[in-house]
Amino acid sequence: MQINSIKWHKVSTGSNAICENFSLYLGLCASDQLSNNSFDGNYISGTKTLVYSTNVLTVNQTPEWPEIILENSYWYNGTDNLIIEVQWENTSISNTYYCHEWVAGSNRCIYKQGSPNIVYDSVLPQMVLSGVFSLENSTFASIKVELGL
Repeated sequence: MQINSIKWHKVSTGSNAICENFSLYLGLCASDQLSNNSFDGNYISGTKTLVYSTNVLTVNQTPEWPEIILENSYWYNGTDNLIIEVQWENTSISNTYYCHEWVAGSNRCIYKQGSPNIVYDSVLPQMVLSGVFSLENSTFASIKVELGL
């Protein structure tokens, strides 16, 4: 799959989220659980790719699924685990970027916020990856889809 954009299911907070020095990376991971020793240590060597960056990202309250169109599309092989790494820092602006979540299992998310320690979490934000598919008729990355009524 060639990933061209990503959307998060944003929770309405009443104001726009303003994210300074925003960067979005995609890459591959051999394990389906993350380690908290370092962010970069989870990537298969050479796969971490900067796909989007901006000095200031403003996420409006509408639409419900704000979309980031990637500056550099990313080819995901559908075999390894996909890492989506989001970074931003706010030195002058208070912000919120809350998303609807789902429980994905232990050690599926790691983050660092307001302290030097990396923290494990079992929830992931609801998101949609959009792009061009090149798939055979089979299960894709443990995702199954049922269409119809």
